[in-house]
Amino acid sequence: MSIKQDWDVADIYRQLRSIANQVRSPYNDGFTSSCCKQDLYRVKCFIEDLYADLPKFTGEDQWEQDRIIEVLKRNENNRN
Repeated sequence: MSIKQDWDVADIYRQLRSIANQVRSPYNDGFTSSCCKQDLYRVKCFIEDLYADLPKFTGEDQWEQDRIIEVLKRNENNRN
């Protein structure tokens, strides 16, 4: 079965990185940066809500375990 995929994950990542870059930009004032960060937070919450309502699939637990390991390794590297 195939679907009509009308989204581009790479483009979604690009747009989110662009917002994050605006938050970090020294050329933006605190208000502007705060609004951009709030946009990212709202997207994060939206994705979490969508994800919570989706069915579970075989192998999905492994995705989450892999993510946890990735975050822990990154945190360990940041401490050194």
